[in-house]
Amino acid sequence: MTTFIILGALLVTVALALVTWPLYRARAGDGRGSWIAVLVLVIALPAGSLLLYRSASNFSWDPAAGSAAAPHSIQEMIGKLEDRLKQKPADVDGWLMLGRTRFVTNDYARAVAAFAEAYRLSDGRNLEALIGYGESLTMQDQAALRGRAGELFEAALALDPQNAKGLWYGGLAAAIGGKLELARERWLQLLGQELPPDVRGVLVQRLTELDAQLGRQNDPELAKLAQAGPPAALPTGMGGSDARAAPAPAATAGSAVVHVRVRLGAAFGGKVPPGAPLFVLARDPTQPGPPFAVKRFAAATLPMDVELTEQDAMLPSRTIRTARKLVIVARFSASGQPVAASGDLFGEVPYELDGGKPVELLVDKQVP
Repeated sequence: MTTFIILGALLVTVALALVTWPLYRARAGDGRGSWIAVLVLVIALPAGSLLLYRSASNFSWDPAAGSAAAPHSIQEMIGKLEDRLKQKPADVDGWLMLGRTRFVTNDYARAVAAFAEAYRLSDGRNLEALIGYGESLTMQDQAALRGRAGELFEAALALDPQNAKGLWYGGLAAAIGGKLELARERWLQLLGQELPPDVRGVLVQRLTELDAQLGRQNDPELAKLAQAGPPAALPTGMGGSDARAAPAPAATAGSAVVHVRVRLGAAFGGKVPPGAPLFVLARDPTQPGPPFAVKRFAAATLPMDVELTEQDAMLPSRTIRTARKLVIVARFSASGQPVAASGDLFGEVPYELDGGKPVELLVDKQVP
């Protein structure tokens, strides 16, 4: 910055010299006074400008102070924001910013707290607070869609019936609650909006699965909306759909794939509830939230081989390739729903995605 000031002063001096030289020559006969006027203009004015800029600008002229003032990490930035909120606790925008920052750093518990405060301060009328609060709760635990998170998305849709995230999560909540027609209605609304290809692909697959459950075939409205963009990242599972009714496309070369052989523990023979679907899913214990991949089998006969790919993701940005540590879970759901409940039989096994070798998963536990 000092170099900039010096160069600026030199440029001003040159410019003034070009202006004052003709004036000086025109008044050369006036004597010494002309020289004094020129010196004031050419030297004093730039020097005065420099001093004025230094005193009035917001640039830190102390290198050590400037270095200390700049945040060196996102955690330092969060700390500064939290300190500011201690001074101004009624700053709704500040709480929203803190919530967004906590969310993108996967700190969902603190994101919930920040968005909840923004929600409280705005009396539940701030759309971003509603969506952020609900989304953070969902990423913490998908079961929240049955309760508080689902209520928040309903409130968000009441404020803005076309809100994209409200329609997406509101559809998920409806599907989990068995309200398949409502889920379909919301996802069709969302599909009618301008969306990235991967999100459009997710919706097309979900709607195809819902239609299979509802007994709909070749719906012209869905076909028309689906043609607006190429399907990609097609997931299966969470809405209670049957993986066999709408199989995912084969994994492409180089894609992430999980191979697992599911067996039933000897002590649990005959204990599987009649008609209980089998959910096979991939979780990351270091990243709470919805599974990174999931499939549902309405009539599973064990042992059976299961393959999970990136096309089985629930969210386009949350696939098995983005997981840091994979654990594969197989669970017979007595309630028929994807959320674990008392009495469900399950088993789990860690999986190394880089190796890609098949592993055996034994269903040998029961949810208390």
